[in-house]
Amino acid sequence: MVDTQAKKKPVYARPLSLLTLGHAVVDLSPGALPVLLPLLKSLFGLTYAQVGIIVMAQNITSSVIQPLFGYLSDRLPTPWLVPLGILFSGVGMALTGHATSFPLLLVIVMLTGFGVAAFHPQGSKGAHFVSTPERRGQDMAIFSVGGQFGFSLGTIAMALLITLPGGITNTTYFGPPAIITAALLWLNMAQLSHRTPPVQAAAHKRQATRGPLPYLLLTILLTYILFRSTIAAGLSTYIPLYYVDHLKGSPAYAGYLLSIYTMTGVLGTFVGGILSDRLGRKTVIILSLAITWPLIALFPYTTGLTTLALVGTIGFTLVASSSPTLVLAQEMMPGYEAMAAGLTTGFSIGLGGVGATVLGVVADSFGINSVFLALAVLPVGTIITGFFLPGKWFRREIPSAQ
Repeated sequence: MVDTQAKKKPVYARPLSLLTLGHAVVDLSPGALPVLLPLLKSLFGLTYAQVGIIVMAQNITSSVIQPLFGYLSDRLPTPWLVPLGILFSGVGMALTGHATSFPLLLVIVMLTGFGVAAFHPQGSKGAHFVSTPERRGQDMAIFSVGGQFGFSLGTIAMALLITLPGGITNTTYFGPPAIITAALLWLNMAQLSHRTPPVQAAAHKRQATRGPLPYLLLTILLTYILFRSTIAAGLSTYIPLYYVDHLKGSPAYAGYLLSIYTMTGVLGTFVGGILSDRLGRKTVIILSLAITWPLIALFPYTTGLTTLALVGTIGFTLVASSSPTLVLAQEMMPGYEAMAAGLTTGFSIGLGGVGATVLGVVADSFGINSVFLALAVLPVGTIITGFFLPGKWFRREIPSAQ
């Protein structure tokens, strides 16, 4: 039995690679948008609250509706959502720099978000199925790293593109990678939906034993994610605005600063997934925010290289909890893997966009420095809710039902 599974292991490598590539390309657009915010604010004469509305529109359409796609994916074969989501995401970002009004900009941003929402539940479900319980944290981290890398690359690419001739209209260059990748995944869609007999048997077993959802534990987990996603959305939105508007720095350098934040998040995602396989999901989830808390409080008081180092460390520690959180939710909801992904990487993160809008009102009323004061308080909520999550400290637990 063990030898047979070992021989079949390479079969799973290709689907995971395809899904990771797709995850990277679909998340180019969310990574690029924060870099554009200072330019869009100036171009359309927006207030901080209106900038927050852009973030909220993107996050709600890309995240809050994800559970609906997850519900669909858990009941019907929907591998086509993977290439379709990539196409919508890339084409939407390509059109963003060509918007002629604020309402049209919001429509384009929502189109981009719709593509992101379509991809993630089905993509996460596929990554879950091609992994084993012993390596689930690591394999999901690999899939998540694809998204973090794409997000980071989108930030770097946009920071560079806005300095070239064409400026903000260079968003056009986000279209071709999305079209090519969507075509590649469409041609290989059988790899994304194919399951070998052992995987089919496991899936049927999960469906047969599917029980009531643990609503109390899910509420605790989603509350944790709400706090964490508000912190993440707040940092990615207001770090560049703080540097450009408050410190009078260049938009390009602000983009590079944000790139450091996202790039270290890539490493944090991978390390967090590996550690969760060894130390337990709960341990990594709590320690991640416990370390991030004092670092955010220090941010407004740093300059130069200290700021760069601090931003990079915050990106690493904050994002380290992302893949353990997703895997924990899927292990709590056997038979509802896509919905679990939609809830943890979608719905609550979309509510983080609402949090970013609230932070925009705070910035308009009390100054942008007050945003970082609020962000320094929020980790307390994540740490408190994290203690009520299932699992034990520094103990690896492998669900027998999966």
